[in-house]
Amino acid sequence: MPRSKAVSNLNAPDVKREIIAKRPKTESERIALLSGFVRSCLSLVMRGGGALELCLDCQSDSVRDYISSCMMAQFKVKPNVVKNSLIFADCEKLLRALRILEQGEGFVLGAIDESFYSQAPSYMRGVFLGCGSFSAPTAEDAQLHKSGGYHLDFSFTGEELADAVVRMLDGVSVAAHKSMRAEKYVVYVKDRNAVGDCLALIGAEKTVLKLHAAAVALSVKSDVARRLNCEIANIARTATAAVDLVDAIEYIDAKSGLDAELSGKLAEAAEARRSDPAAPLSVIADRLGISKSGLKHRFDAIIAKARELGWTERDGER
Repeated sequence: MPRSKAVSNLNAPDVKREIIAKRPKTESERIALLSGFVRSCLSLVMRGGGALELCLDCQSDSVRDYISSCMMAQFKVKPNVVKNSLIFADCEKLLRALRILEQGEGFVLGAIDESFYSQAPSYMRGVFLGCGSFSAPTAEDAQLHKSGGYHLDFSFTGEELADAVVRMLDGVSVAAHKSMRAEKYVVYVKDRNAVGDCLALIGAEKTVLKLHAAAVALSVKSDVARRLNCEIANIARTATAAVDLVDAIEYIDAKSGLDAELSGKLAEAAEARRSDPAAPLSVIADRLGISKSGLKHRFDAIIAKARELGWTERDGER
């Protein structure tokens, strides 16, 4: 059954593409994201005259262009581009604006500035773009009843930063651990629920929905064929509808804002779904005090408005 392979097709590039499809909504979110990215993948070189040069290894064209655009929007600085690296000359002022250099004289790198702990989603989004990795089990793993398989990690050269990331994740109820691997300090999250929590934290809601749908689909393989086919079909339809709805809501918001395009009741329903993408229809309906059919009618109206504005379902991505 083709849906059983969905989870094996998800990886770090998928998550990064989903993250960079979103733009920080506020200056504080943008600074937190940039600080997390820069701190996780920077290289510093002291040039003649004491000038400090910053090099960022972005690993892909899309991440490089996204970070460069955010830097220009926030600081009006244009880096030199060498393949997938961004180079900022005489960067001390930039590093201090990102709260990476500790206060005082000299070039001492701090771990994570305390002010960023209240911006954990944005900061960790930047960290994942800089040094994050993600993998999920294949259909074959599930059939062989292998435990684990879900893995999300961040690799650092310094232990102080790794410890700070563990504290940040712990502060938002994401269970993370630290280990040594090939002379690197690795912060990792490894069971499906914890991985899902971390992905949701950094804004990869569509990936969470796909993981959930695929995991449920694989778990019902032991049922009889009739029940199996019925449940997988329902899960697939529900997951696809939820992914499309979240995508449509994000499109409307980016286009002109939810409040500008949707009535109060529709905007309320949109925010309820976006804040909890994986919740069943009945749960959201109860929260809003309406029937499931009434909520479905509102969701249909949101989809209709998104199509009116130019949105289309992108089935090829699933």
